[in-house]
Amino acid sequence: MRPLLAMLQVTCVLSLLTAAEPLPSVWEAGVIEATDLDGRRHSFDDGTRTVDVVVFVSPTCPISNGTLPRLRKIADEVAQAAGPDRVPVRLVAVVADDSMTREEAIAHFQDRPLPFPVIWEGREALRGRLRPTHAPEAFVIEPSGRIAYRGAIDDAYRAVGRRRPAITKRWLADAVDAISAGKAPAEAFVAPVGCRLEIAAERVPATTVTFARDVAPIVHARCVSCHRDGEVAPFPLTTCAEVAAHAPMIVETISAGIMPPWMPAANDAHPFLGDRRLTQKEIDTITAWAEGGCELGDPADEPALPTFTAGWQLGPPDLVVRMAEAFTVPADSPDIIQHFVIPIDIPEDKVVAAIDFHPGNPRVVHHAVLFLDASGAARRLDAATPEPGYGKFSGPGFLPSGALGGWSPGNTPRRLPGGRGRHLKKGSDLVVQIHYHPDGVETRDRSEIGLYFLDEPTAAIIADRERLVGSIWTSAYELDIPAGDAAWRTSASYTLPKGVTVVGVVPHMHLLGKAVSVRAELPDGSKKQLVDIPAWNYAWQDEFYYQEPFPLPAGTRIVMEGVFDNSAANPSNPSKPPRRVVWGDGTLDEMLFCFLLVSAERTEDLVHVVLDNLRHDLEAPRLRR
Repeated sequence: MRPLLAMLQVTCVLSLLTAAEPLPSVWEAGVIEATDLDGRRHSFDDGTRTVDVVVFVSPTCPISNGTLPRLRKIADEVAQAAGPDRVPVRLVAVVADDSMTREEAIAHFQDRPLPFPVIWEGREALRGRLRPTHAPEAFVIEPSGRIAYRGAIDDAYRAVGRRRPAITKRWLADAVDAISAGKAPAEAFVAPVGCRLEIAAERVPATTVTFARDVAPIVHARCVSCHRDGEVAPFPLTTCAEVAAHAPMIVETISAGIMPPWMPAANDAHPFLGDRRLTQKEIDTITAWAEGGCELGDPADEPALPTFTAGWQLGPPDLVVRMAEAFTVPADSPDIIQHFVIPIDIPEDKVVAAIDFHPGNPRVVHHAVLFLDASGAARRLDAATPEPGYGKFSGPGFLPSGALGGWSPGNTPRRLPGGRGRHLKKGSDLVVQIHYHPDGVETRDRSEIGLYFLDEPTAAIIADRERLVGSIWTSAYELDIPAGDAAWRTSASYTLPKGVTVVGVVPHMHLLGKAVSVRAELPDGSKKQLVDIPAWNYAWQDEFYYQEPFPLPAGTRIVMEGVFDNSAANPSNPSKPPRRVVWGDGTLDEMLFCFLLVSAERTEDLVHVVLDNLRHDLEAPRLRR
């Protein structure tokens, strides 16, 4: 990518309207000449009697890219509706950011073709005239120059990182249809959701914050593991120019706690491995740099980029397993949860110390969870569907015989602490639950997993103390969440019959989840916070390992409390209007689980706890609908 610092420093300090403030109804007069990526020339505000639909897009914004198939559909509808009783409609897309060269933009839109022009030269003039705040953002302009509609394409997203299971509002399509028929749109402004394009320059810090000295160390430590070429993030953040190009969106997402992706609050007594949270000082530093003009500073101050191990990060795996065939991810759809059954060919039982998940297509693989099935149930579910694997929104659809952990972007493969591992029974199937996030172009994925076994004989590990890790859980099955309730609360608990050592914690909720906390109430009256997630996000669920596993004595009560938001204001609510929701596996249902990964002084104690926990779960009261 070419250097753009001079342009970017100007871009960062522009003071623009926020998304909550629609523009004046008439844009400034004056012809704008522009050229699209194919070299064709276009004129705007030149007296042509057309309804102009101008959509600002960003090739590096996943929300924008996901919109492109729906823009193609709008173009088809416009062509079909054309007639003598309608004002002609002209659609154009405008590349809104400066993060790539013209050649890179051409290649991008060859993969994601649009049936209307994509403006390249002249985009600065259009952006200056219309002043979009986000990509994607649409403007519908009448022949008179009046801006009749501005804002969102549809309601696929109601907040960054929170996509609706189904689109229910098509504001742009409805506005274009009405305006071309000579009618007023039902809504003239709908706040867009996407990647922010500008920052309001409210202040310039007295002490200059520079990229090289102040920002680069933060970005290197927190961002580039995902935001680099070939990784899962939609754009790299390896240079000052790249970070400056996305500065408005970076400030918005880190201030809201959306990025870096990490849900748990600080747990000073028992910190987690791989904690990605930014400190408030780091957030303030990046914000001050963006508001102050995105200064590079002295290049000599910039630390070297971190290096990353190519291929298998823990060395060659003991066994590599792969999806039997590639799965096709459509260009545009709600997020997909698909389960793939992979037989594991091992001559005897093994103990798995670590896994390394390699997404076949990092652009669309959002996260993965690895279950074990020794019963053949998953094979039967797979055989009942024509496509590779089988779709299921929540759990895998059977009672797992175990699990091997999970993967999400930015995770570093790690061996379980203390020489621990998970039991892998001979003849088991690995069931890989993958969350796919379509990004605007049909693509295929065939992911693979490296398994690392402990070297000692399995029988010796099982006989050893604190070596084998198992899962126990507590769940609230009597969920009955009224429609419209923004803070419905419930809880569940389980009491340990034997002492265990806690290795990790895995909370789980669905789309109405708002917050979840889990604590241990010890027999002596003391309490330990196991995990606290004040803002649940289904898209970022993960396994959380403790830096130092710690003991909980027999008689400890594990208490889980959950809060659900079943109001219309919840951007992730799959029902519109809200409906009563109870426990279940489906998209419209809810769950509240928390799994604990535990070991014990004696393997027989671990087995005792696991079986007692299973009994407790089977006896737990269920809601009678």
